[in-house]
Amino acid sequence: MLEIFRVPPDLSESLIAFCSRQDCYNLQELNSLKADLSQFVGVYILYYRGDFSMYKLIKRANLNSCCMPIYVGKAASSGRRTGRTKIGRTLYGRLSEHKKSIQAVENLFVEDFQFKVAAMDIDLVSWGEAVLIRHFNPIWNWEISGFGIHDPGSGRAGQKRSVWDQLHPGRAFATKLSVANNPIDVNILTVKITEHCQFIKDKLGCN
Repeated sequence: MLEIFRVPPDLSESLIAFCSRQDCYNLQELNSLKADLSQFVGVYILYYRGDFSMYKLIKRANLNSCCMPIYVGKAASSGRRTGRTKIGRTLYGRLSEHKKSIQAVENLFVEDFQFKVAAMDIDLVSWGEAVLIRHFNPIWNWEISGFGIHDPGSGRAGQKRSVWDQLHPGRAFATKLSVANNPIDVNILTVKITEHCQFIKDKLGCN
């Protein structure tokens, strides 16, 4: 029978503990951290404290500390074996892209977001992202997909508009994408998000 190598559970727990003790920074102050964050790849965690009604439980969970992430992502460059890489694929580069996405939309504000980072060797990045997504179940990685996508470019105008871009309109490339094949029911989605967030809030022990 085929033997399967599995990552020891304590390694995943070590990453979660490592992230829990990292500082939480304001996304609007990202440029002040450019020198450090431009040098490394790794994973990052976004937190939300704004007034978008669908995310009220997330805001409540994060009022006193960064407890319930809204999104987990990675910054990685293929073909590199160390934690240092070109700026576009670094922690700073990826977070800058997200900052611009938030600035482009009508109902989210950069000042309502905070983030943590975990710089790591390139070989660990995809694993680290998967561990944190499984642990935190962030809503933008589950029920509301599309935040991390890039402009699909010309010739792909038939691609469907993501749930994220329907809830948060404003990104220029998203206006070219079709809604017909991916319509959302806001009432149904609100119920799903509320249930999901309450479960995660209780799981993580957020206030």
